[in-house]
Amino acid sequence: MKNRNVSKTKKKSSAKKDDAIDPARHAKSIRIRMVFLGVVLTLAMGSALARSFMLQTEEHEQLRREASKNYVETDPIETRRGDIIDRHGNLLAVTVNRWAAVADPRYISDPNETSKILADLIAQPAEDLRERISPSQSSNEQDEMGTNAAIEAAKQAVLPLARDIADTLGFEATGLERSIRMMTYFYQMEQLRTPNTLEVVKVLSDAANAMDSIVGASETSLRVFRPRGRAFAYIARNLSDEAAKRITDAKTALSALCRKERQQGRKCQNPLAQVRIQPEPKRYYPKREVASQLVGLVNRQNKGAAGMERTLNGFLAGGQQNLTRVKDRRGRYIYLNGLEPTVEMQPHTAQLTIDEKIQAYAEQVIQEACLVAGARAGYAMVYRVRTGEILGAASHPSYNPNDYNTWHRSRQPLRDERDAFGQRGDALSWAAESPMLKAGHPGNAERLIREKTNAYQSEKNAFVEFEHNYPDASRALGIQDVYEPGSVTKVFTVAAALEEGKIDLLEVLDLENGKWILKDDEKTPIGDTRAMKDGNLAKIIKYSSNIGSAKIGSRLGPERLDRYFRAFGFGSLTGSGFPGEARGTLRRSSAWTDVDLKNISFGQGFAVTGIQLASALGALANGGKLMRPMLVKRIVDSDGHVLKDYQPQVVRQVVSEKTARTVLDLMRAVVEPGGTGTRAYIPEYPVAGKTGTGQKSHLKKRGYADDMWVSTFFGVAPADNPELAVVILVDEPKGKRHGGGVFAAPSFKRIMRWSLKYLGVPSPYDAGKQVAWNDPTELKKRRALKQSGPDENASELAPPIANDEAGNVAVPSFLGMTMDQVRKLARPTGITVRYQGSGLAHSQDIPTHERVPAWTPVTVYFQPRGRSLPAAPLGEEDWTGESVAGGAEQ
Repeated sequence: MKNRNVSKTKKKSSAKKDDAIDPARHAKSIRIRMVFLGVVLTLAMGSALARSFMLQTEEHEQLRREASKNYVETDPIETRRGDIIDRHGNLLAVTVNRWAAVADPRYISDPNETSKILADLIAQPAEDLRERISPSQSSNEQDEMGTNAAIEAAKQAVLPLARDIADTLGFEATGLERSIRMMTYFYQMEQLRTPNTLEVVKVLSDAANAMDSIVGASETSLRVFRPRGRAFAYIARNLSDEAAKRITDAKTALSALCRKERQQGRKCQNPLAQVRIQPEPKRYYPKREVASQLVGLVNRQNKGAAGMERTLNGFLAGGQQNLTRVKDRRGRYIYLNGLEPTVEMQPHTAQLTIDEKIQAYAEQVIQEACLVAGARAGYAMVYRVRTGEILGAASHPSYNPNDYNTWHRSRQPLRDERDAFGQRGDALSWAAESPMLKAGHPGNAERLIREKTNAYQSEKNAFVEFEHNYPDASRALGIQDVYEPGSVTKVFTVAAALEEGKIDLLEVLDLENGKWILKDDEKTPIGDTRAMKDGNLAKIIKYSSNIGSAKIGSRLGPERLDRYFRAFGFGSLTGSGFPGEARGTLRRSSAWTDVDLKNISFGQGFAVTGIQLASALGALANGGKLMRPMLVKRIVDSDGHVLKDYQPQVVRQVVSEKTARTVLDLMRAVVEPGGTGTRAYIPEYPVAGKTGTGQKSHLKKRGYADDMWVSTFFGVAPADNPELAVVILVDEPKGKRHGGGVFAAPSFKRIMRWSLKYLGVPSPYDAGKQVAWNDPTELKKRRALKQSGPDENASELAPPIANDEAGNVAVPSFLGMTMDQVRKLARPTGITVRYQGSGLAHSQDIPTHERVPAWTPVTVYFQPRGRSLPAAPLGEEDWTGESVAGGAEQ
């Protein structure tokens, strides 16, 4: 047995020797494998080098662009927007730093927890915050247009109809449905809303159908615009410093807590890790409603959107520096370069010509005038005659630009309703021309359309009247809206006639006893409010004769009158630079009829703006020189250096200095007793002015409305050496008396009187004041004098009367006083007072300065302090309590 095993072992060893590889063959095999491997490696290396060469040369730019798209970004850093100040440096608009909380929704793991924490920190609903930061809202595959209720409703209505059509015609509805969906994708992109959109959609739909049939792809995978998800979302904006600090402190505290948890081996993720606080500039208007329409607004991108903010955006926006930053896969940034040392990052400041105090006072007066008159709107324009500077441009109604969004939302229903009426009108027009209506309602189609149209027109008229009663408070009415000027135009007609030598001061015109029937086909009548047989230029201006002005315009002819009106600036932009300024409406004289010529001569048939009237009136007060209205005084850099200084600019010489002076002298009679503007009389300053009453067009039909008027007054003062021109307009005052002398003239008086005193313009009637203003020492003494109160000036109003004397005393004015002040004033003047009501005195039964026996009882009526104006009849006393003489107003 043993021998047998030994023999087997010998056989195996001999077999191994026989099977052993030949060294020569083995070496050859190794060499072959090495050569093959070397060739393979060489080819691979060559291919890698070739590919590397291609990447570094041919494809370098393309790859660099792709990398830049994914990882490299440019972060624009803008300077803080510049300030807007008034002529004395008072801030009207300034940029303040606010904060915004932002995040990348794709990396927020638990939106519920994050939203709950933020809701406690910034006091906002957690549900709203969760919608903003939910990752599902940023990365799902749902149709982004589904959030649009109108488009979703249209799809719900159209898609079943598409399926029905497909079933009827016997073809698949998939392609049609896909085309409808693609249409919604295209129409969500504003830039693709062109007539060629349908052709593009058809081509893409055909391509999608072909791909579907070839590869069997689903409709979802063939979507043209696949949502990639939002990488950025605003959580909250306009956060205060305190709110931003609360979020930052909470994020830091949670980070420290998670760090401790991870050190103990437990998992923890900061819910606020992806929430970032970034600065966000916000425009703030410290004066709120003051000059809000004039200063304007900025949009969310901090760019000027309206008013002077828009005009001066190039100066106020400042410079911009682009910083390059690299983003890692978690969205963190690394800045590669810094700011250049030569880049100017400080903003510029724009200084306007308006005076904050004059602007505020003008706004107060025009608001009170509109409230007293029950008017829908109004404006006041204060214009410096020699330079063309606008010192005030007040409009009523007004609004607070710091709360613009709330005001804008309050007006949104009006805009929606207007759009709805437009759509209904289009639908009615389409239905009236559609053959389907006649086929569906044979014999009744016209009646149905007529009934629907009448009902639509009735509702639209009601809406137009409703909307008309709520004017847009964001518009600068004196610059952006136009009105027929009315009788204030007569001074320019007279100026043109005097300049052309068509009339002289002594010539008497036939005024037709107040009614002139023209010899045209319609026998058009022209009437005056005061019947006069004849009159010269002084009488025509003083009593505002339409007939006289029409006859003067007829002498001039349409070409000359049109030329002079355009020379005064009517029918063209003034050059103020205000965005949205209206140019007015003044047809070319070639289109005028004889009736048009006469109507335009006294202010009907064309429309102007307040700034045009102020500029034209300023030309008469400035020796016939028309100045370009100025709203911007200068642009100043951060170091106080003047970058651009705007100087007064003479546009043209409209009339001679002699003619201008003559017209101003004629206008002075308007405020004298018997004139139409006696309520504009100012005791301290001579006034040259003119009343005007413009009739407004009907809202629902052609022609003028019987109950819609515009009350206007403009004038200059001091008339001998004019300093200011003021234009007042009250839109649609209520009541039977709507002339310019009723509501506009008292407003002119208050604004002009206050502004001249504020500017320190001396009164030509007071020699002592002239000495004071010329002598600094005397001026200092007068400024140091204590202002007198009711007790101190009582003896000046009426001398003290003893109980046993039966003399007559002058009744003082108690208007605007409290009961205690009335009691103190009445006691030394010998007047017994009876009190009615409470609050401030607003009227008295015996007029001011009337002399009555001593201790005559005078009843004084009081009203609550909330009412800012006296309720005394305007025909008896004006708002300052001074007696005025009545006259024909027009």
